Amino acid sequence: MVRVLIITICIVCDVWFLHQIWIAERNLRSTSVKLLWTLLVLLFHVITVAIYIFLDTTGENNSNSENLNP
Repeated sequence: MVRVLIITICIVCDVWFLHQIWIAERNLRSTSVKLLWTLLVLLFHVITVAIYIFLDTTGENNSNSENLNP
C-alpha cells in the first residue's frame, strides 16, 4: 500500500512539473527547451521509482532471509 502511495505522489508531482513547464512558465518560449525539461522530469521519475522499488525489494529479501535463519 505504501508503494502505491509513493508512486502516486511521484506521478502527481510529475503532472504538476509538466503543467508548470508547458502551461504556467512563460519564460520558456522554445519548444526544444520545454521538451528537454520534459525528458528530464520523466527520466528523474523513472530513476526515482526504480531506486525506490530496488531498495524496497532488497529490504524485503533481507528481512525474509533473516527470518529463515534464526
